Amino acid sequence: MKKLLALGAISLGILTACSSTTPSNSSSQLIADNLIVSPNDDRAYKILTLDNGIDVVLVSDPSAEKSAAALSVGVGLLHDPMTQQGMAHYLEHMLFLGTEKYPDPEEYAAFVQKNGGSHNAYTWLDVTNYMVKINNDAFDEALDRFSDFFKSAKLYPEYTEKEKNAVNAEWSMRREMDFFGQFKLARGLLGEHPANRFLIGNLETLGDKENSNLHEETVAFYNKYYSSNIMKLAMVSNMPLAEMEQKARAHFSGIENKQIPEPVVTTKLDFDQIGSKRIHYRPNKDVKSLNVEFIIENNMSDFAVKPNYFVSYLLSNEMQGSPAQVLKDKGLIASLSASASANHYGNYGVLNVEIELTDQGMEQREVIVATVMQYINLIKEQGVDSKYFEEIKTSLDNQFRFLEKRDEFSYVSTLAANMQDYPLTHAVNANYHFAKFDRQAVKQVLDQLTPQSMRVWYISKNEPVDSKLHFYDGEYKVESISESEVASWSKPSEFALSLPSVNRLLPESFDLKTAATNNVEHVYEGNRVQAWLKSSERFAEQPKGNIEIFLNSELPINNIAARVSASIWVDLYEIEKAKLITEAQVAGMGLNLRNSNGLVLSLSGFTDKQLKLLDEALKGFTVTPTQKQLDQAIDRYIRAVKNKGKQIPYYQAFDAYRQLTREGSFDAEELIDAAKGITIDSFKQAQLDLFKNNLVRVFGYGNYNKADIEKVVSRLEHSFGKQADQDQYVRAGFWQPKLNEHVVLQKDVDVADVAIVDVSVHPVKGYAQKATALILKNHLRQKAFNTLRTEEQLAYAVGAFSTSIDEYSAIGLFIQTPVKGPQEMQSRFDAFKLEYAEELNQLTEEEFAQIKASTLANLKEEPKNLADEAEPYFADWYKDELSFDSHERLVQAAEKVTKDDIKRYFEKTIMNESAPRLNVQLRGSKFKEHAFADLPNQTKISSMKELYKKVKYK
Repeated sequence: MKKLLALGAISLGILTACSSTTPSNSSSQLIADNLIVSPNDDRAYKILTLDNGIDVVLVSDPSAEKSAAALSVGVGLLHDPMTQQGMAHYLEHMLFLGTEKYPDPEEYAAFVQKNGGSHNAYTWLDVTNYMVKINNDAFDEALDRFSDFFKSAKLYPEYTEKEKNAVNAEWSMRREMDFFGQFKLARGLLGEHPANRFLIGNLETLGDKENSNLHEETVAFYNKYYSSNIMKLAMVSNMPLAEMEQKARAHFSGIENKQIPEPVVTTKLDFDQIGSKRIHYRPNKDVKSLNVEFIIENNMSDFAVKPNYFVSYLLSNEMQGSPAQVLKDKGLIASLSASASANHYGNYGVLNVEIELTDQGMEQREVIVATVMQYINLIKEQGVDSKYFEEIKTSLDNQFRFLEKRDEFSYVSTLAANMQDYPLTHAVNANYHFAKFDRQAVKQVLDQLTPQSMRVWYISKNEPVDSKLHFYDGEYKVESISESEVASWSKPSEFALSLPSVNRLLPESFDLKTAATNNVEHVYEGNRVQAWLKSSERFAEQPKGNIEIFLNSELPINNIAARVSASIWVDLYEIEKAKLITEAQVAGMGLNLRNSNGLVLSLSGFTDKQLKLLDEALKGFTVTPTQKQLDQAIDRYIRAVKNKGKQIPYYQAFDAYRQLTREGSFDAEELIDAAKGITIDSFKQAQLDLFKNNLVRVFGYGNYNKADIEKVVSRLEHSFGKQADQDQYVRAGFWQPKLNEHVVLQKDVDVADVAIVDVSVHPVKGYAQKATALILKNHLRQKAFNTLRTEEQLAYAVGAFSTSIDEYSAIGLFIQTPVKGPQEMQSRFDAFKLEYAEELNQLTEEEFAQIKASTLANLKEEPKNLADEAEPYFADWYKDELSFDSHERLVQAAEKVTKDDIKRYFEKTIMNESAPRLNVQLRGSKFKEHAFADLPNQTKISSMKELYKKVKYK
C-alpha cells in the first residue's frame, strides 16, 4: 500500500537540470525553476521530459552497486470500472506476465532474480507504481524488459483465472486487518464518490458478468489509461547522466502517448449527508481508540506552504496545555497524534487526530472530543503565528540539509510517486520544502475543521453495531452527533489549554568530531559500565550518531514477572517522557526505550544536544505510577498480547518460529496471568531488581569522540552506580539442534487462513554453512514462488528463506494459504521439495555463477546511510562478538561456495530425514475441520511451556 507522505524541509541549495549546484534563489520562492536537492547529496541529477510526455528524473551515483527504475501511472482505484472493482490492482498483477518481446510469463522474474535484483508494484487510489532494482551490468537489459510492460503487455487471457486467485489470496490475507476494514468503511460512507470502490479486488468483484468480460475490460483499461502522458519515470544508476538519458530515451520513448486527459475526480461530497457523524466500529483487534477525522478540500497545490503540516504540528504537540498533556494527566488517554493527507480521497483530503484511550477515557469520549475541538478553536484564535513557522522551518531545514541516502529501490519509488503529485523541480524535496508562512492558507484549513466536515470514530470491542462490512471483517453503526454536543464545543474548556512553548533541543552546532581510529575502540571498562566507540567510515560529514545504552540483565530471560514488568516499565516511561520524545523528534533526534534481556535506551540523530537529551531521559528513569496508571498499563499490555493472535497468520507463524529458537519465550496465557498479578509493590520491586542486577554497556556510533562517550559513562555511573551484582554479560540461550529431532508446533489461531513455516537445520555449525544457505535460498525462493504462487495460486505470501540459529544455519519454506488445510499444504511442500531437487540437479555452472554473483553483490553492497553502516556493528555488539567481523567472515565464506556445496547443503538439510527440523503449523478458523500434518520422529508441542520440557537450549 502507498505510504502517507511525511513532510520535510526547504533545500539549502539547487541542482539544475544540467547537474550544477547554485545557491537557492529565495526562501520565499514557492516553485523552484530547477531541481532542488539536499546539499548533503553528492549525486548528479537531471530532469527532462521525453518526446512522448514522460517526465524523468535521472540520478547518477558512481558509488551505486545496484541500479533501479520506477515508473508510475497516474491512475488507480478511483477509475476502476464499477463492474470490475479492483481492476487497477488486478492489472498491476497481470502486467508482469509477459510482453510481445518477452512472452514467457516467468522470464522477467527469473531475470531479475538471477541478476541480484528485486521488483514490486503497488496500487493506490490515484496511482499505480512499478519498481525494479538490479545489478548495474544488467540494468540495460532490465530496462528493455521493464519498459516493454508499458508498450505491449500480453495480458494473456489464459492467466486470468490464476491472477484472479492471486488477487483473491492477497485480499484474503488482508481482510481481517482493521486498517483495510476501516478505510473501506470510511470510503463507503462517502456515497456515490469514486473513492467508494473496493481497492484490492477478489473473486466476487473480478470476473465475467452480464455485460462485462474481465479480460476485455482489462485490455480496455490498459489501452485507455496506460498512456505516456500520465507516466513518470525515475532512474538511479552508476552510469553518467548522458548515458542514463540515452537509455531513458531508447527504452521509454516508444511508449504510446494516447494524449488522454489527466484522470481527475470532480465529484462533490454532500456534507449534509456525510458530516457530523459518529461511527461506532467494532474491530478484530482489542483496541480502545478515538479518531477525529476532518474531510478537507485537496490542497496538494499548497505543498510549498504546508498548511496541513502546520495545523497537525500544533495539534500533535505534547507540551504543557496541549490536549495530549492535559488528557494524559487526567488518565483519559495514552497517546494523541495528528496527521494529514491532502489527497486521501482523491479530490478531498483528511486531517486526522488519532487517540489511544484508557478505560477511564472510554467513559469520557465526549469530553475528549470537546477538548480537541476547543483546542482547534484556540489555534484559530491565537495559533496562526509565524513563530511556529520559524520553528518548523528550522527543524525541516536541518533535516533536509543533512538528508541521507536511501536504498535505490525505495528512492525511485518515492520519486516516481512524488512526480505525480508535485512539480517536477520538487520531485526530491517536495516533502521538505517550506517556502514561507502563509497565514491565509493555514486559515483556509482551519476554517474546514468544523462539525460539518468531521466524522468521529469510536473504535473498540464494545461498540454498539447494526451493520457488517462487505469484504472485510468489521461491524459498525453510524449515528449523527447531537446539536447539544456540537454546541458544547464552543464553551470554554474545563482544562487549562495553551499553545506550545519554544523547543529547547533544536541543534545549534553541526560541528564534526573525529575519533582516533576507524576501528571499534573499547574506550571504557569499569566494574559495571563498559563503552565502545566507532566513527563512521563513509558518512563522517554527518553531524549525527546513535548511542545504544544496554542494561543487560538475566532477570527477564526466564523470570516471567520480570519480563512483563519490563514491558510495562517501557510503556509507562514512554508516556511519562512523551513531551521529551516529541521535542526530540522535532529537533531531529530520537529517544527510545525498549526491553530486550533488560532495557535498551537509544538516542539517535543530531549529536549537538544528545547529552542534554540523555540528562532529561535519565531523570525519572524508574517510574512511579499511581494504581490507576499501572492498571491502565496492564490493560494495554494484555490487549497487546491478545492482539498478536489477530495478526496476519504468516506473521504469527514466523513469530512462533523465533520463539522456538530462543529461550525466554512464554505462552500468551502465562504472560496475561503474570500481568494480572502485578501490584504496585511487585512492580516497584521488579524495577529495583532490574535496576540493581545488570551490566551497562554503551556503544556510540557516528559523530562522537572519546570525551563524549566518557561523559555518557559518567552520567550512567551516577545514575546506576559503579559496582555490579551481575558478574557477566548474558544472552538468551538458543535451541541446540540434534539429529532426528523434529520439533512441531501445531496451533489453532483466530484468523481464517493457514500458515506454515517449515525449517531444516544443517547439523554442522559455521559460516561456510550460513553462506551456502544464503546462496541456495536465492534459487529456491524463486522456484517456490513461481510454482506455488504463480502457477498453482496457493497463496499470495509464499517463498523460501535462510536463517541462523546462533552458530547453526537453516533453510526453510513458508506460506499463508486460503485454499489448503495444514496437512494438505505440508504434503504439497514435501512434494515440491522433491521437484526442486530435480531442478537443482539440473543447475548449470553458468546459472550457479549468476546466483552466487548476485548474492555476493547483495552482501557487498555499500551502506546507504549511517544507520545501515552501523547495523552490523550493533548486531555483533549485542551478540557479544566483539571482534566485529561477522559480516566480513560471511562474505569470505560466500566467495568460496561452489555449486556442489549448495547441492550438498540441500541434501544435508531438506532432503535429509534425520536433519534437525522446526515446523510451525497454524490452522485458521476456515480450516478447523482439516487435520494437522504429523512428521516422522516428531516432538509435538502446543505451548512454550511444553517446549522447554522437551528441548535443550544453551
